[in-house]
Amino acid sequence: MPPISIDVQFTELMNQLRHLGAIRFVMMGVCAAFTIGLLTAHYSLLDECNMQAIERAFHNRVIGIIIVVLFAIFELSASWQYKQFADRAKALEGEDGAVFKDRKVRLFGLVTLISLIVYALLLVVWWFL
Repeated sequence: MPPISIDVQFTELMNQLRHLGAIRFVMMGVCAAFTIGLLTAHYSLLDECNMQAIERAFHNRVIGIIIVVLFAIFELSASWQYKQFADRAKALEGEDGAVFKDRKVRLFGLVTLISLIVYALLLVVWWFL
């Protein structure tokens, strides 16, 4: 089997980078959907005045904290994958490439930091609920 050409490898890496960007956006949406659903359930349970409802509301709060932490870990994992793919694409492209020329790819780039700030705010909401 002949080796895969550099052009094909670079094209596939760029496809993977676009795919990871889309996945990160979808993860934020899924986390928001879970959070909205759990917050709705939490406040509807707090309207009831029995101990069982209050206990279930506490369980919703713990589940919300766990979900936010898991999605933050997913974000860090996707960011690490993105950096690995981008570093490989940068190596394949060479120093005079058009895509990654004079660009540093960081693990904690702007998108990752903003996402982690959103997850931290959600964690604060669940913690002080």
